[in-house]
Amino acid sequence: MFWHPLLLAILSAQFMSLLLMLAACPTWVNTVLNWQPLVADSGQLSLEAKAEGASILGRAACGLALFAAGLLIFGIANIFCEDIPGAMCGTGVCQAMAANGSTRLLLYSGLLLLLMKLWYELDRLNRMLPEMPLTQTSARLFLVIPVVAVLTLKQTYEAFAGIRPHQPVDCCAVVYDQFSTLEQASSIFGIGDTVWAGAFIVLNILLFVLSVGLIVLRRDRPRARSLLAAVTWLWLPVAALMLVNVLSAYHYRVLHHHCPWCLFLPEHHLVGYPLYGAMAIIGMEGLTIFLLPCLVKHDTGIYWIGLDRCWHAAKRITMAQLVFLILAVLPAIVWRLRHGVWMSG
Repeated sequence: MFWHPLLLAILSAQFMSLLLMLAACPTWVNTVLNWQPLVADSGQLSLEAKAEGASILGRAACGLALFAAGLLIFGIANIFCEDIPGAMCGTGVCQAMAANGSTRLLLYSGLLLLLMKLWYELDRLNRMLPEMPLTQTSARLFLVIPVVAVLTLKQTYEAFAGIRPHQPVDCCAVVYDQFSTLEQASSIFGIGDTVWAGAFIVLNILLFVLSVGLIVLRRDRPRARSLLAAVTWLWLPVAALMLVNVLSAYHYRVLHHHCPWCLFLPEHHLVGYPLYGAMAIIGMEGLTIFLLPCLVKHDTGIYWIGLDRCWHAAKRITMAQLVFLILAVLPAIVWRLRHGVWMSG
């Protein structure tokens, strides 16, 4: 077992978050079964008070889960590699974990954050009106979250349990070993980098136009919101592939070093944190824009408040996209202007 003080902090934060969720669950179960907003008896008033307490516990659990996820990324990217022979970045740490352990861990952590983000938005809207019309909807969603939290905690333990501190890893050599020819290194899934670059440009234009259009018009446009969410989900994988396979070379000053974790290293100015953070914001806000109006459309009183939140989400998408483009694309443009040629020729 790989024991590290930071790992203990991560597990402790995940465990405390899970305890807060479990403490709130009985109230949410009672809310789902017995919530009667039109009744003003002592039972309903007591349940409303308990629901407010459960909401506070849920928000605290969200904060701890986000803190644990941040520590996990920081540990994998910058800390744990110091105690694993041969590891120079997060690639070596992930390689040292049990088979596919890091992949499942990152997927569970991302899913947990997405669910908690959606619940937080529902809870926030619910507390804006004294009638709390979304209490049962947010309660049902919250009851799903502890299941994912348990899986995340279990996977965190199992992933790091597979690490043998004295067993060396190949780290970034694995990145180069996956390519047997130069043509493979210059393509993604058999498609040339030029095609991906074209798709990346088109999706960025669409994402910017749709998000700015939603901000400016400020009208109820379900099709526009759905289209923006769809473009967001298409943009994320294409942007990730372009960043790792093409644009990261202008940070590394080395071609075909397709390592997503080296961007987090100090020698590259920790640029991975704002880059991947911007992508995470775009992904979560895209989900908010699509699902939030669907979950509140049955209540006209809160529907327009939900739409206003969608407009703010579109603003965040635009700002995050600009941050991503400045940090990811600007170094490539500067290189082209300085040397008169792209790194790939």
